[in-house]
Amino acid sequence: SSQRAAIWLCRSIVGGCGPSVVRLRIAGTRAMSVATELTAGGVAGAAGILATQPLDTIRIRLQSCSAGLGIGSAYTGAFDCARSALRTEGVRGLYKGVASPTLTCGVMNACLFFSYDYASAMSRRYSGSGPDADLTLGQVWCAGVASGLASAFITGPTELVKVSAQTNLKNEGRIYEEWLILRGMVKDHGWLSPHGPSRGLMITVLRDTPSFGFYFMVYEAGTRHFGKNDLSSFCCGGAAGAVAWAAIYPLDVLKTRWSTAPPGKFTSLRHCLKSVLAEGGPRTFYRGFGATMARAFPQNGVIFCTYEFVKSLMTKSPSL
Repeated sequence: SSQRAAIWLCRSIVGGCGPSVVRLRIAGTRAMSVATELTAGGVAGAAGILATQPLDTIRIRLQSCSAGLGIGSAYTGAFDCARSALRTEGVRGLYKGVASPTLTCGVMNACLFFSYDYASAMSRRYSGSGPDADLTLGQVWCAGVASGLASAFITGPTELVKVSAQTNLKNEGRIYEEWLILRGMVKDHGWLSPHGPSRGLMITVLRDTPSFGFYFMVYEAGTRHFGKNDLSSFCCGGAAGAVAWAAIYPLDVLKTRWSTAPPGKFTSLRHCLKSVLAEGGPRTFYRGFGATMARAFPQNGVIFCTYEFVKSLMTKSPSL
């Protein structure tokens, strides 16, 4: 977009256009960039979520406390969890909580990729490199950290509603139920209360900042080595997602326990950590890890591949 703005600026000067026309054209370029990120991010995110939501529901239920789920004993594994859900809730049970991330993934992924691009541009600027220069992998990691921080403020409330729906085995799995969950949180606790929609925001930031650092670093390293095409985007995106999840998985388990516990059960994250350790030791922090890895590769492969494809379609235009 910066190159297009520069070309338009030169043409405006040569053609005798006034500065107001130049500003309008540059603003139009920026608006198109935001629209592209929103659309590409939304399509990519929705595709990834819909393709792998059942595995996400299994992950959340395996991570959760059996008492909180209202079941007598913990699931023995991913297959036991899936079989139980299908037997008592049907296929819809595995898609509980799908609406909230699907409806917000456009904004979330646009925020993620847009903030990554912005942080990358700032890194190039302060390092004195050109606007098209490759970042070092360390710089890519830092840009990913910045994007994870920015997107966490959308991810946190969205995931809180999602896991609340996924761990309620008695609801019907309908879209309006997720709206009722959000409305109930706001009505009972307010937007910024520790028990409202912002609950778990701090641990979401702690999880997502390093996770997205690894996410973008692995993807960038892979595509630099293998080139950027549909196959490499899928494989490198899948590998990036798997590494990113593996790096922070214990934090994700802690986040799930914190988010699904009744308000007031844990006085602090440290209290929550001690409780999980007392329940089953360090192994508890890896419950659902297999389902997460089975989901991470295809979901993130689909996200990156779809994102690159949609963005390339939207940015193609006749030569200026």
